[in-house]
Amino acid sequence: MHTAARLRRALPALLLTLVLLLSALPRASASSLENLYGIQLLSFDQGQILSIGNQAPGKCSLYALRYARTILDGAENSGAGMWSNGAVWSAGGYSGFAGSLSECLDKLYSELNAGRPVIVHLQNTAVSGVSKHPNRTSTEEYHLTSAGWDVVNYPHISTSSTYGHWVCVVGYDAAADPEALSESDFFALDPARVSADGTLALTRLLAGTLWTDNSPLKVAG
Repeated sequence: MHTAARLRRALPALLLTLVLLLSALPRASASSLENLYGIQLLSFDQGQILSIGNQAPGKCSLYALRYARTILDGAENSGAGMWSNGAVWSAGGYSGFAGSLSECLDKLYSELNAGRPVIVHLQNTAVSGVSKHPNRTSTEEYHLTSAGWDVVNYPHISTSSTYGHWVCVVGYDAAADPEALSESDFFALDPARVSADGTLALTRLLAGTLWTDNSPLKVAG
């Protein structure tokens, strides 16, 4: 009986501790989606993203997660507790989604329309007619100017065939057909080049790069 009484007395404190622990976990809030010069783009503070800046070597997954949490939380994310020889997705409130290419593209589209950025795993694809890095994850960058997007062909260096490259998808082409989506409909904050000499840069996804066979998406939830 003494043991049962002690348990009854301790139960409220245990429940309070559990509530506090659960409340401390990152939660998926939402951003608004707005048309910015032809790109349906999640609303975020560009200064916060540029302050995080381009990735440290080998940490694209962490930086993609930091961008995503910054957009969701409206405050610059430090990445504390989110790295252990790779991004700790659960620490940032993200988990995996896998499926066919069409299923992944549909998921990207629906998550963005719900106001949530998606972290995407990319692999190299062969690009013809280029003089540098024919195997790459992207080609076109969109630099934001006061007059709109300045499209720049930037030869991103090939990623590792073992680990791939992680980016944070934050928008899609306003003219995209939701019934016939393609990878090139989507735009990402690429940790390799989110800042182009201090200018916000978006990377347009390249056909054949979404790594459907290797943990393709991380979604908030």
